[in-house]
Amino acid sequence: MRKRHLVILGLIIAYAVAAVVATPKLRHAWWYLQENVNRRFSTFCGLSAASCIFPWCIPAGVEAYRNMCDRGVPSRVDPDIFALALGVDEDAETIDARVMTVARFKAYLDEYRERKGDYRLWCFGRFDYCLTPAVKVDFGEILARFSDEKLFERFAAARLYSPAALFACYMGDAAEIGPAFDDVAAHGAVKELFAAPRVLFRPVPDGSLAPVDAARFMPFDVKFPSWIERGSADAAMFIDFEDRYETAQEARRETLIGFGYAARGMPTNAIACWAKAAQANPRDPLLMELADALDREARSHLAIGNVNGALRCYEHRLEVFTNDVAAIHNFGLCMKKAGHPELAARVFAKAVELDPLQDAHRLELIDSADAGGHPDIAVRQIDVLLKRHPDDLELKKRRTRILVQMHLDSQRKKQENRPDHSPSRYLDDSQKGKRK
Repeated sequence: MRKRHLVILGLIIAYAVAAVVATPKLRHAWWYLQENVNRRFSTFCGLSAASCIFPWCIPAGVEAYRNMCDRGVPSRVDPDIFALALGVDEDAETIDARVMTVARFKAYLDEYRERKGDYRLWCFGRFDYCLTPAVKVDFGEILARFSDEKLFERFAAARLYSPAALFACYMGDAAEIGPAFDDVAAHGAVKELFAAPRVLFRPVPDGSLAPVDAARFMPFDVKFPSWIERGSADAAMFIDFEDRYETAQEARRETLIGFGYAARGMPTNAIACWAKAAQANPRDPLLMELADALDREARSHLAIGNVNGALRCYEHRLEVFTNDVAAIHNFGLCMKKAGHPELAARVFAKAVELDPLQDAHRLELIDSADAGGHPDIAVRQIDVLLKRHPDDLELKKRRTRILVQMHLDSQRKKQENRPDHSPSRYLDDSQKGKRK
């Protein structure tokens, strides 16, 4: 009897727990915990619990958890600025898609639509998205917010320096994005009962377990939104915003396509897309985050002494941003550490050409040119710096040392080229038969 009572009690507790989890508000709170509070811990617990009941979820769950750990930290953009700029208050919601599958992403969009109606999707990071309600927007009010000094500081911190940069993050509404998910299976038969783990609970078609790729569902041509009204803004400024919006959208599309190529192991195509995007809009937040990621990777290589790895990172960065002075300077430092001072001098000369007022470029050019066998170039650069800093004793000492070395080298060459009139010349076999 005791065993039977325990079984009945266990069933009652199980049904009670299932009823609580199925409650919409609590389920949404659990999703929020997963997306915003502690992604790794909650995902690990959910996958562990699901693996005990559904063993076939283990491979997909492990792969999803590994993807989340490998993809790094979220974007530096604060998603609250979308609610602030668009005037939607607290209705904006953030999605961290580092560990999401396509089916899970579709389920989240459907769940938001059930709760708050039609949505608009914004992509402000490699795996960071924001959902806002489908409301009309007054461009005059947005322009006023960008004109406010304190608010503009928040926008600038997120590298959104103009309304066009903000709207470059716009992906589309439910009608534009929905067709991309037509071939994606449902989230699972137990979606309404237990939604903790981000895995599917039954076999699904190929592709549904793939990670979220923004280029997959971004419309080919995002036209200027009809829900943006001119308001109190000047007509000329609104027309200029329309032109900049199209340019920003073109750059964002190429950027996302480039990330898709990179995910498939096609770096050459990815760099070509990113370079095209940088020509259209070099201030795109995603491109700037890409540049930061390449710089961090290069510094990581240098920390372990892998200079060639750092050179590759800066080379890729310069292929995208050809006139990035900071990347050119760092590339020259890597060439200098690799033992190629003459090549490093050429790189620093390019940096001086692009930014002639920066003394650091000229100082590195002086060292590289002197070590590479071009002391005359080093002296000319020191003369330029001495005009700016006439009391710099270190520059004067360096100039004197280089000039003395140049004089000694010229004297040594003269000694080597001076004709030999000593009797020892007859001992040289190469001079036999020649008249002195």
